[in-house]
Amino acid sequence: MPRPKKGNVRHYAIGALHLYEGEDDDLIAFFESLPPRKRRAGLKAALRAGGMQAVRVQDLEDDEEFVEAAETFLK
Repeated sequence: MPRPKKGNVRHYAIGALHLYEGEDDDLIAFFESLPPRKRRAGLKAALRAGGMQAVRVQDLEDDEEFVEAAETFLK
């Protein structure tokens, strides 16, 4: 029996998340520790546990890779 649909409005947050060995090893280990069908829930739980409060916009890198991928896709 299929799961019932939620009545809430859905918002799209992230198109693709690329992780690089040597740079994102902690995140790679985190996602690999989760079963494939539990990774979204694990990410939401980690963000709700305090990951969002520690982020300062000034410290973030630009999402150039995402922008380039989107532009290539739209061509």
